[in-house]
Amino acid sequence: MKKSLVLFLTVLLLCALAACGSTPASTKPADSPMPAGPAAASEEEEGKSSLESEAETLASTLPGIDRAGNEIAIPKEIHKIVSLLPAVTELLCDLGLSNRIICVDPDSLEYIAGLKADVAVCNPLVPDIPKMLTLAPDIIFTDTRMDSSGVNMYKSAEEAGICVAEIPSSHTIGSIEDDIQFVADCVGKTMEGETIVAEMEIDLQKIASTGRTISDPKTVMLEFSGLPSIKSFGTGVYLNEMLELIGAQNALDGEIGWVTLEEEQALEADPDVILTAAAGTDTDAVEEILNRPGWENITAVQNLEVYAIDRSSCLFPNQHLIEALREMAEAVYHSPS
Repeated sequence: MKKSLVLFLTVLLLCALAACGSTPASTKPADSPMPAGPAAASEEEEGKSSLESEAETLASTLPGIDRAGNEIAIPKEIHKIVSLLPAVTELLCDLGLSNRIICVDPDSLEYIAGLKADVAVCNPLVPDIPKMLTLAPDIIFTDTRMDSSGVNMYKSAEEAGICVAEIPSSHTIGSIEDDIQFVADCVGKTMEGETIVAEMEIDLQKIASTGRTISDPKTVMLEFSGLPSIKSFGTGVYLNEMLELIGAQNALDGEIGWVTLEEEQALEADPDVILTAAAGTDTDAVEEILNRPGWENITAVQNLEVYAIDRSSCLFPNQHLIEALREMAEAVYHSPS
């Protein structure tokens, strides 16, 4: 009897212990995915909506008209670019798109850093359209479609479905800023373009503020090539506006637009300061002017007020004109703006 009772109690105790140590089974494995429900579907719809919104935003910023007033159809995705304008080439590189540039003009190749080693080169005055068709760009930036006789040089490219965006020479800084934004919009970099223009405006205001403190403006002649034919500019050119911003006066303000001067015209202008952005080394350009026969009586030469400034910052109208402005201000008034 005792043995039976002990056996019974032992079995009862083991059952009790087993019951205490067990836990209810989980209703689902710990790592099983949550069933797709309204929340998951909502997140998926939000993702799609966001992508659609981005696409709509890009489409809304793509220009439908180029800077010459021509209707254009820009692809939503730009992978290959032909830039036959150094100012545009430099801007594209600053926007981080140098790897997409497949063809440039000779000046871009000479002055713009960061281009691919195998970039093709085309003369913008006589563009090699068959070559461009072989390259199959998404967009071509040029300053004019027409040749000297009024024939559209890019007709076959346009017929092949290539977008040709024309950007004529701008005559004011405000127009240059519009050019910058246009290019940025074309290549899907609208916000970056807005930032560049906004930073330009801040710098321009600072420089203009300093320029307004000048009570006795110096006369300045800026030349891009030397004798026998001196290339410079009068009014109606963005560079004239730049001289005014730093508080100087264009010694050739009686001229209009880009001009080629005879030596006598330059002597008659008698500038207080001569700036040179001629090709070649800075030292050679300055020494050439200081040692020109018959120029010893010009005020700038007498006072050794002849300075070299960066050629590309002057002649490539984009955001880097701010650098040229600073160089001008330092050279003319010997203090950075």
